[in-house]
Amino acid sequence: MKYKIDDLRIKEINEVVAFDEVHKELPVSDTGARTVSETRQAIHGILTGVDDRLLVVIGPCSIHDPDAAMECASRLRSINDKLRDDLFVVMRV
Repeated sequence: MKYKIDDLRIKEINEVVAFDEVHKELPVSDTGARTVSETRQAIHGILTGVDDRLLVVIGPCSIHDPDAAMECASRLRSINDKLRDDLFVVMRV
């Protein structure tokens, strides 16, 4: 081919680690597992009408700056604590 048109801005390629490898290196703690389970149950209750709160999914779609993500999570936690009777806030990441 006379003209290079593909991958012009790619500096490097990093292999994505398989899900099971991540779990081997970073196993889920009991606290983390409990949080995930309770959150899923709450969302299920809202989606099925058992819980009349409004589900609010908000936040960044990805994490590029861990410090900024933690600040966002802290702010959302504060909002969730104040409005927990009416809203269920979930950080989207």
